[in-house]
Amino acid sequence: MSQVIYGGAQKNIGPSGVTIVIVREDLLGKARPICPTMLDYKTHAENSSLYNTPPCYAVYVCGLVFERLLALGGLEAMAARNEAKAGKVFSAIASSQGFYTCPVAPGVRSVMNIPFTMATPELEKAFLKACDQRGLMQLKGHRSVGGIRASLYNAMPDDGVDALVTLMNEFRVQHA
Repeated sequence: MSQVIYGGAQKNIGPSGVTIVIVREDLLGKARPICPTMLDYKTHAENSSLYNTPPCYAVYVCGLVFERLLALGGLEAMAARNEAKAGKVFSAIASSQGFYTCPVAPGVRSVMNIPFTMATPELEKAFLKACDQRGLMQLKGHRSVGGIRASLYNAMPDDGVDALVTLMNEFRVQHA
């Protein structure tokens, strides 16, 4: 079984387009002959990931993010912080008596992107307008799914999550 981990790292590690690739060493050198040199991981390994000009700015930003993550306590501390942020939003949804609903089963929910819906598209539009008025941006759900989507990436401060939860509670009281 081949094992390559290829992950888009934008939002939590660096700017758009940043990827991280981890390849088992015993898989290096086994690229098919039709594979372009640039896509052969052996080429990158032999050149210390410097076969081509690296995206210097993206690497620099990733370094800053890693420094910040370490200063905040590392991965375990960030995981706990992100769980706590998500817990606030999921709690607001769960305690809304059905005013807000999350279409994702509890066992597979993300702590980074939390989708939720309301009874009507009109309520969702009014909620998004209220969000904009309070400076809470980019909460409109994906165009193919709709609803609301709260993105709680590492850079989202606790104050932003608290502002969203406060608005959710106030909006529910006003429109229930």
